[in-house]
Order: sequence, then structure tokens, then C-alpha cells
Amino acid sequence: MPSPKANPPIPIDAQAAKISDISETQDVDMSGPKARPQSGSEEGHYEARSTSLTSQLEIQSSPSPLLPAPSLASGRYNRQMLVPQVRLRGQESLLASKVLIIGLGGLGSPAALYLAGAGIGTLGLMDGDNVEISNLHRQIVHTASAARSGQSKVQSAATRCRELNPEIAYICHEESASASNILDVVSQYDLVLDCTDNPATRYLISDACVAMEKVLVSGAAQRGEGMLIVLNSPPTSFEGDEKGPCYRCVFPRPPAPETVRGCSEIGILGPVVGVIGTLMAGEAIKIITSGGHFSRQTEAERRADSTRASTETLRQKPQHTMLLYNTYAADPRSMFRTIGLRGRRKDCVACGDDEALATRGLSKVTAEVISNGRLDYQAFCGVFEDVKLLGENNRIHAKDFLREHAEAEALPDRSGKRKSKPIVVDVREEHEYELGPKVRNSLNIPISQILRHGSEAFGVLGFAANASPPPEMGPDGGLIDQESHIPVARRHDSFPTKPSGQSDQIPPSPARETPDGEQQLPSIYFVCQRGNDSQIAAQKLIERTEAEAAAEQAAVRKKKWRWIGDVKGGFLAMERHARTST
Repeated sequence: MPSPKANPPIPIDAQAAKISDISETQDVDMSGPKARPQSGSEEGHYEARSTSLTSQLEIQSSPSPLLPAPSLASGRYNRQMLVPQVRLRGQESLLASKVLIIGLGGLGSPAALYLAGAGIGTLGLMDGDNVEISNLHRQIVHTASAARSGQSKVQSAATRCRELNPEIAYICHEESASASNILDVVSQYDLVLDCTDNPATRYLISDACVAMEKVLVSGAAQRGEGMLIVLNSPPTSFEGDEKGPCYRCVFPRPPAPETVRGCSEIGILGPVVGVIGTLMAGEAIKIITSGGHFSRQTEAERRADSTRASTETLRQKPQHTMLLYNTYAADPRSMFRTIGLRGRRKDCVACGDDEALATRGLSKVTAEVISNGRLDYQAFCGVFEDVKLLGENNRIHAKDFLREHAEAEALPDRSGKRKSKPIVVDVREEHEYELGPKVRNSLNIPISQILRHGSEAFGVLGFAANASPPPEMGPDGGLIDQESHIPVARRHDSFPTKPSGQSDQIPPSPARETPDGEQQLPSIYFVCQRGNDSQIAAQKLIERTEAEAAAEQAAVRKKKWRWIGDVKGGFLAMERHARTST
């Protein structure tokens, strides 16, 4: 049998109306001519009921002792605010802060997403490049559709960040950092993340942050390694606290330009820039929530606020360090390493003391110097110049090389004899040779082996006197190099050409004997990416042949290469010619 339904609760307003109705009804009944006197028990019953309902009304209408939680605490930032170092005050600081990210590539992508998710009040995005399909394996803020349409990285990143957090403001700077715009842009923000990939821009950004008194978080990554450092923190000296070092303090001299190579040349792992970019975002959040990004005036006001929980922590002497990461570290315990830094250099031309600079006769890099373009950052870092080792007689233009190589691969000439095919030696590293464009039937001898072993690396050519013994034969054809275990070539072995166009052997080009008894060897062309390493390799072989020629003065038969040289401009020049000729 179903249980009877409970009566629904009577609203407070209805209860009050009922009490009023009872009172009015009793007044009418009591005063009516037919009213009968109430007994004592009935009077007590109505009085008790009226008192009970009145008490309930007073309790339910009084203010609740429970105060609601702050609106921020129940929103998207709740889990972040539970961290003791953040809390409500820290989240309010994040929402009031302005952060600029310069460079929206592999480092800037995760940094932008995490800072947008953390609730940075205003997020500035600065980059002058467009999205390419080759960016997507590491630049996770961009999409395939953005790459197909060639969308600017700034707009692509802003779109993705808005999807993640539409509640904050985004400012787009669709331009590359330069001396003419950097000060105006940096001055609008509280903290800057340098996610660029070249030394000249890093020095420019650091100088601008020093001039504008902004904290700078700088990161870099290549191949499987990365670096992170917080600079200019604190941005000013106050109450005995020394301001932090700048980029020039840590790196007074830029790296040699020939050692600077981009990700397009030496490669980069996506997770590596992901790790460094994420750590950069974490450092920015940590600095903002602790108040370390304030300038001198705001810092004085902050320190006067005795209610700020992190004041005592900020008064501790700051520790300046550099974090290094290596995903291929032999010992997993050393994947992350921390290096202590000496701190600010008093004779630094960017953040140093005027007295120390005057003593050394140095002038300071000021905002005026930067904006007027009086400091050439490209010249300061140096411009990579092409190597000039070979004379013009030992160099060939890309256009001429491609024509001659095509002729050598063609049908026999009018005399009925096939033209002597030249030997093409590609000196790029093995992985670059594997992934890059190739000259048909070329041979790979990496420049690293040539530099390590000198002319002995050419022993596999088999033409020179006193050539090194041939290496061990590989099971799949070619020869096994004892160091890298990569198949290399030997002249007289015959293996089919691979589909990609490279060959595991030197194509047969028999030496021709001249009337004076000299063996005429075929021409040999060295190629590389830019035309620099190829000159080094060609010079090494020329030196070896000259030494062997001197040792063979008494020999009846001599060997001589027909021509030794390199291709000017390397594959970059050959690809440019191929594009313009089609």
C-alpha cells in the first residue's frame, strides 16, 4: 500500500498570511453575536501555535551566519588558488598583471596557453611570422588550418587562447621585435617572456627590459637541450636588495656567428621546447604571485602593506641561477641541472653602475640609444660570412654544376663513349643527408669525420695512393663505417640506386691514362647545405693529393684527379636555381 505523500513545506510568506488569517477569523468569531466563549485549553492551543509560527518566521528571515565564498574561489581558478603560494591574493595579482610573450614558436606556444589558462589579466602576443606546416610538431598553439591558410602566428595563438580563456584581454603585436618598436611595446607590460631564437633579438629584448625596469624570463632550446633563466629580477635596487643580472651580465660576448644554427638546420624535439616553455610560464606565475615584478614605486607601496603574506620571502637575498635541461642525458638524474650565477656586473653596459662604466670609459645602453638605433645588434652579434678557402678555379656555380652533372648522366657522346662521370661527395651529416635533397648517385662522407680524421676520411674513395684499407662489408650492401655503423661507399661494389636517389657506392668512373703515363681520375665535387663545409672538405683532399704527388716523384705511374672543388652556395643555391628555372 503506497505511503501517504508528505505535505509540501509552507513558504514563509504563506505562514505569515495564515497567522494573520487565524487572528482575523478569531476576532470576527469572538465579536459575532453567535460567538461562544472559548475554553482555557483552546485559548492556550491557539496562543502556542501562533507563538511557534512567529518564532519560525523570525529565524528564517534573519541573516544567515554563513558568508559566501569569494567569486574567484568558485570559478575556473579554484584549483590554482588552493596552492598556498597563490591563494586569493595571488590570483588577484595575476588578473591585474600584464605579460608580454615575444615569439610564438615552440617556446611561446605552451607559455601562451598556460598563462592564458592561469588568468593573466592582459596577455600580449608579439611575432612577425606566419604559421607553416613544419611548425606544428612543436608549436602546439597553432593548428593545421592556420598553417594551410598562412595565418599570422599572433592571430593563430590569440584564437586558441581565447578558446581556452575568453575572460582575459589579448593584445596582438603582429611585428617582429626591433629597435624601433621594442621600447613602446615592452613599456605596456609588467613582465616579458623572451621566446625568440636568435642572439641579436635576445640582447635587444634584455636591454629594453633593463631600460623599462621589467623582469625578463628567457628560454632557449635546440635539438634535445634547453635553457631557462630569469633576468633583471628584481628590476630595481631597493632597501639593500641588489637588482638582478641582465642577459649581458650572463653572456657579455655573443656566440661566434658560425656556431649559431637554427632549428631548421640542426633540429628540435617538440617536447623539449614544451618543457622549457611550460617552465617559463611557471616562472612568470611565480614571480607575479610573489610580487617580484613590481618596479621601485610599486614595490615601496607593496612593502608598506604588512598584510601581504610573501613580504618576508621577498626580503630574502635572491638566488640567480640558470636551469639546463637535456632529454638525452646519460644519467636521468642529470636531465635537469642548475648553475649558480654571480649576479649583476657593475660594469655591464646595460644595467651596470655609471661610476664603474665611467672608470672603464664605457657608455651605457639607454632607452635613447636603443630607440635611435645607435646600437647595431646584428653587427654586435656578428654576421655569418661564407668561408673563403678555395680559389675560383676550384669552385663551380650551382647552375653550371647541375648542367654538367646532367650531361654526365646522359647518353654516350658522339664518339660512342660514355662521358666520365664525376664523383659527388655530400659532406652533410648523416641525418641531414638522409632527410634533405640529394644529388643523384652522390656519396656521403660527413664533415665531422673529415674534421676528426683529416684526409684519412677519404680512404673509402680508393683512388689515392696509400688509401686506407676498405672497411667491413655490410649485410645489406655498402660498407660499414666502424664508428657510426652507417653504410658508406666503395668504388667497385655495384648496388642498385635507392629510390631516393642516393647511392651506396661510388659510380664506376675508370681512371684514364694520359700519354705521359699519368692516370687521370674523374672530377670530384663536394657539396653541402651552404657551400662552406664543402670548401673545407675539398681543401683537405687537395692537400692530400699534393702531398701524395710529392711522394710519387720517382714513381713510373702517377694518379691525378681531373678536378677537385665544391659547388658554390651548396643545396640552397641549387634549389634556388631549380625554382627559377621551372
